[in-house]
Amino acid sequence: MFSKATLGFLDELAANNERAWFEENKPRYEALVREPALELIAAMASSLAKFAPHFRAEPKKMGGSLMRVFRDTRFARDKTPYKINIGIQFRHELGKQLL
Repeated sequence: MFSKATLGFLDELAANNERAWFEENKPRYEALVREPALELIAAMASSLAKFAPHFRAEPKKMGGSLMRVFRDTRFARDKTPYKINIGIQFRHELGKQLL
């Protein structure tokens, strides 16, 4: 699902971590990072349901298992606006209720 081009894009993002560059390269982000990550999450759903039925694999662009690319820089020393990794989480079904 992920390719060498995905890792190359993340390296480029690390070297050019600014809004103008990201906006110009957003179609590449979507093709090389977001879509393969959503495919992986979707592919994990049935396996996850078998061995961890209380955890959810939600392949959604927003509010699902894929973490956002934008960093919260409000209190951080590092003010780069984008994460240079792919974050995926499988939340427990009660996770949102407990937070």
